[in-house]
Amino acid sequence: MFFKKILKFLIIFILALLLFYLGAEAGYQIKYKIEQWKANKAADVFNKAIIEMFKQDTYGGKTPEETFNMFVDALKNEDIDLAVKYFVLDPDRRANFWKEFNDLKEEGKLKEYADWFPKWENLKQENVKENSLTGYFYWELKEPETKMLPNGAGGFIETTFPAGEYRNSIDFIKNTNGIWKIENL
Repeated sequence: MFFKKILKFLIIFILALLLFYLGAEAGYQIKYKIEQWKANKAADVFNKAIIEMFKQDTYGGKTPEETFNMFVDALKNEDIDLAVKYFVLDPDRRANFWKEFNDLKEEGKLKEYADWFPKWENLKQENVKENSLTGYFYWELKEPETKMLPNGAGGFIETTFPAGEYRNSIDFIKNTNGIWKIENL
């Protein structure tokens, strides 16, 4: 009889543990599905906002040449706010270039920097793909010269060049609106 009571207690205990485990697992799965649904909904809202931002980003040209010329003109007119709008929609990159262009403007060197860019017809185009283009330009120095140049990280550095031939590039990419933007300078 004592053995039957212990056996009955163990069966009830094991069933209670099993029910507790199944309840906890069901609760966890329900919580996981709710969190996943919320995350998917937040991602959808975020994606729609990003798409809307791209739709509203209309600064740039229908060709890389048009974007390049608008960018250089904005620099020559010292309109930094406009100049950075020709870069791809990347707030950090734009902020870095805005700061660097503004520093050049405060030093009185922004127009000199803008004049450093050649005319579009003097750019050699390579690696042309359907939605991207890289324009290279070359220049020759007869004697050493110091210039402010992009450092590749969204900033500028004062660089002294010895006499010789040099090359720089500017990369363009077409966004979802069919507008050409500067991807890299």
